[in-house]
Amino acid sequence: MSKQIAQTNAAVLITGESGTGKEVFARAIHEYSGAEGYFVPVNSSAIPTELFESEFFGYEEGAFTGAKKGGKIGLFELASNGTIFLDEIGDLPLSMQAKLLRVLQEKRIQRVGGEKLIDINARIISATNRDLEKMVEEGKFREDLYYRLNVINIDIPPLRKRKEDIVLLFRHFLEDVCNENDMEVPKVDNKVIDILTRYDWEGNARELKNVVEHMTFLNRNNTITVDLIPSNIKEKLLEGNMMRDRSTNFLDLNKSLEELEISLIKKALEVTDGNKSKAATLLNIPRTTLHSKLNNYNIT
Repeated sequence: MSKQIAQTNAAVLITGESGTGKEVFARAIHEYSGAEGYFVPVNSSAIPTELFESEFFGYEEGAFTGAKKGGKIGLFELASNGTIFLDEIGDLPLSMQAKLLRVLQEKRIQRVGGEKLIDINARIISATNRDLEKMVEEGKFREDLYYRLNVINIDIPPLRKRKEDIVLLFRHFLEDVCNENDMEVPKVDNKVIDILTRYDWEGNARELKNVVEHMTFLNRNNTITVDLIPSNIKEKLLEGNMMRDRSTNFLDLNKSLEELEISLIKKALEVTDGNKSKAATLLNIPRTTLHSKLNNYNIT
């Protein structure tokens, strides 16, 4: 879909969770379009309201105190014959939204302190991880600007919904990291791939890349093994398995009683620092019964 619309001049809104690769898609659309100009990325949430016009439209020399000699070109001019990428567009305040809309409608800007109107010819690609339709309904995002930006919507699904991409991205990031650091690409234990494809990746591709770097740099034997997987990933998978087990067994009275007994015995041993006599007293059962249950449940 990105390739299909790349060579048009249609405004594109890329949506998806944080870390899904929205800027990567934007850059790919720009490069595939064959545009002669620059790809100019802008973090909309990082530009203060009072600097919006000077950053986006530029300014003339002497326009205000501290203005650079010779003035400054704005982001829209910089992106002429190219692409301006408005990331985090959902974080743009309403006052700035109105100014942006006017530029998109008129396709002209005026530098701060200047009188000349400058035609702009930049493709607009914006991105957000927020629900702009809901924001429009709540009056937090201008409806007219939303329709200007959302001519083509490309929604990138989270990594947990495209599990088949995990292995592809893993290999890509692994080769990239090794090439950048002049390292030999290590072998990968199949158990590692199995674990990574079962994980939900809340941070999406960005989190996966971080994990690949972590395992690559800590690898010693030219093989990435399970022990190199960050502990938080293994813990979350374990928690998920336990929750699934509980959900299937919660009506099994015997199983539930066993789990309760194990939990209480472990707690009693923890409180008594492993003293079985005191633990049996706390549990109000004979010491011999506690020994029997410890053996039965394989509690050490």
